[in-house]
Amino acid sequence: MQLLPQSLFGRLLLLLLVGLILAQSLSTAILLYDRGQVLYQAAGGNAAHRIAAIVRLLDEIPARERSRVVAALDIPPSRISLNIPWRDTVADESGQLPLLVALLRRHLPPDRPLSIEVEDAAAPELAPEPPTPGPPYRHGRYPQWENFKAVLIQVQLQDGTVVSFSHRLPDEVLEWPYRLLLILLVLLVSVGVLAALAVRGLTRPLALLAKAAVELGRDIQRPPLPERGPLEVRRAARAFNTMQTRLARYIQDRSRVLTAVSHDLKTPLTRLRLRAELLEEPGLREKFQADLDDMEAMVQATLDYMRGIEVREPLVAVDIDALLESLQEDAGATGGEVGIRGKVQAPFQGRPLVLKRCLTNLLDNALHYGKRALIQVEDSADCLRLVIADAGPGIPEAELEKVFEPFYRLEGSRSKNTGGTGLGLGIARNIARAHGGELTLRNGAQGGLEAVLELPR
Repeated sequence: MQLLPQSLFGRLLLLLLVGLILAQSLSTAILLYDRGQVLYQAAGGNAAHRIAAIVRLLDEIPARERSRVVAALDIPPSRISLNIPWRDTVADESGQLPLLVALLRRHLPPDRPLSIEVEDAAAPELAPEPPTPGPPYRHGRYPQWENFKAVLIQVQLQDGTVVSFSHRLPDEVLEWPYRLLLILLVLLVSVGVLAALAVRGLTRPLALLAKAAVELGRDIQRPPLPERGPLEVRRAARAFNTMQTRLARYIQDRSRVLTAVSHDLKTPLTRLRLRAELLEEPGLREKFQADLDDMEAMVQATLDYMRGIEVREPLVAVDIDALLESLQEDAGATGGEVGIRGKVQAPFQGRPLVLKRCLTNLLDNALHYGKRALIQVEDSADCLRLVIADAGPGIPEAELEKVFEPFYRLEGSRSKNTGGTGLGLGIARNIARAHGGELTLRNGAQGGLEAVLELPR
């Protein structure tokens, strides 16, 4: 199972998105932590100022007046009471309490006894106000504040009276900053979309170049790539177009030379044939004519071979089933036995004349060496595969590729009686490759030779 994308676009986009998500997650964690610190410091500073001011006020007024003043100052979220006994709790040195203790020590008179502890709920003696309408108090807390609901602070006055403060942290400290998180999410999505567009813009020229390379195998005369975009893309497109032009010129020059040579050979061959007719000895005349027939066949085969390399026929929808049936009838008319197994699902976009030449060469080869042939049709959405199997002796494994070479013959002769000029398989392979496909040979499991023609759809 492949976990990573196979395309360059997918891998670059995955790398950028993973890096972006990690960076954004780390930034969000740092931001939320700093925000909690700042909010807590602000809330703790205000509470410390208020507690210190109330302690100084209660120190200055008579004991009989303190209850009235405390009742007036007992306002949420900081509740005040004079009725809770001294708890003598050691201040917790974990979490955020050291900051609150330091703020209280800074604002209270020196050496004033101080007790502070975290409560799971407001002190029952202080009878806190019910929560105001809105989201539940437990909703959306930071993990470090999950059990941090109230702080009980006790301070002894100058005369030993204990004044207790139950201070609840504000909701903005305990709740998640949803608007801030939404902004960060919008930023993440926006940067991710821009990264996808940027990666797409960078990899698209490579995809076009790969597509052009595939089409070049089918049609050397295809339109050149547009030379636009960044400098590197323009250079790559220009180099590809130059390569295509040179390949087309090379094939044209070779075709022109060989065609000219083959054509020029026909004139002396015609003269030799006329002179051979003037020979008086019948045996010698027959030998001359046989040699001339072989030479003429080689010239014609060379022309056919070059036509197979340089295909100029336009692409049309070809009914492969009808083409195979016509070849079956032609073979049957000359005594050949050809069977067809399977059907083509849809017409194939190809060049009908050269496809017929390709299949004719393969069937002629199968019927000559194997006496009969079977065409197995295997069609799918991506590829059309035709397997032409014969009942012959097969070919040694070392020779399966060599027989595609021009004029290569296993028996070492080029007599028409033993097979031909050795160009038939080469012509068939050139036609297959001109369609972007491939032609290979293999020995059948039950004997005989199988020619596998694969044509991409």
